[in-house]
Amino acid sequence: DQGRHYGIMHALFDMPDAINGRYNVNLPFMPGATALDTGLTRESEGRHSQSTRLHPVAPGYRHPGLTEGELDQSFTDSNGVWRMKRYDSRTIQVSGPTGEGSVDLTLTEKKPPLMMGGQGEIKMGPKGLSKYVTFPSLEVEGTLTVDGEDRHVHGSAWIDHQWGDMQLYNGYEGWDWFGIQLDNDTQINAFRFRDAQGGNAHATVGISRPDGSQDISEDLKLEAGKTWTSTRTGATYPLEWHVVVPDQGIDLSVEPTLEDQEMVGMPPYSHPELALIPTYWEGGVHVHGTVGGEAVEGRGYMELVGYPGDRIMAKEPTAETLELARRLAREAADQAGTPG
Repeated sequence: DQGRHYGIMHALFDMPDAINGRYNVNLPFMPGATALDTGLTRESEGRHSQSTRLHPVAPGYRHPGLTEGELDQSFTDSNGVWRMKRYDSRTIQVSGPTGEGSVDLTLTEKKPPLMMGGQGEIKMGPKGLSKYVTFPSLEVEGTLTVDGEDRHVHGSAWIDHQWGDMQLYNGYEGWDWFGIQLDNDTQINAFRFRDAQGGNAHATVGISRPDGSQDISEDLKLEAGKTWTSTRTGATYPLEWHVVVPDQGIDLSVEPTLEDQEMVGMPPYSHPELALIPTYWEGGVHVHGTVGGEAVEGRGYMELVGYPGDRIMAKEPTAETLELARRLAREAADQAGTPG
């Protein structure tokens, strides 16, 4: 759009007690709720906005369209309808409110899905597993509406899809995630869970090569650099990183397109251990370095979770606190005008 650059992030979280009685999603935030987080970064203007929407659900509820590998998701409240739907083997449509704007985008797959862990399954905490499929190279065409103006946009996108048993307790402090697209047509999905000392509790890397072949690794080394402190929450995030995967010949430097891309959590702040939606940092990044000794540049997104002082992953909720969280979720949704 006229040389202007934007970053768009949509995250749909579905956290029922079980899906069809099979999966037990057990996290210390968003129990018994479906939530939609969206962010819009106007890089050329140095501006970021977010929208957080919450829908309480009953125990045992199954979100329509949330089945294994299916990309047919929707979220409806007083702010409108957000929708992501696969129309054929290569085309995905995304539309709805985004931060302070809205989008209507067509995403076309350019490469096969990346099967994380080699088979599309990874360890997700000490007690759980997650199905994990990434669509690392999507061509984007469509419309971004901001300030009452429709702007034609084109670019590249990435979709992560996870579902399964997620039991993130027992000392995990949070995670660091990087989705990277390089100018040599290599895509990299790298993340690690942090332990109480800030080191790797578990790390996973998936790589899509220019010819479509895929590699996996657990040999991830992360070194944090320059930090930024939020004036809204007081949280301090490391925003510059050295990302190295020695056994794959990957050596990259990552820095944000804009420092303030913090996603501020959902109230009630009076119960931080029950954060209905956590505070985290997620936004666009610039990337440069080498792959196999060859110089590369690129872009990506970075997600940093667990840096605010409440350490959202540290406490395992009881039946009583889960019920309280559901009540608070209903109250928050009522205040936002969300139908229950």
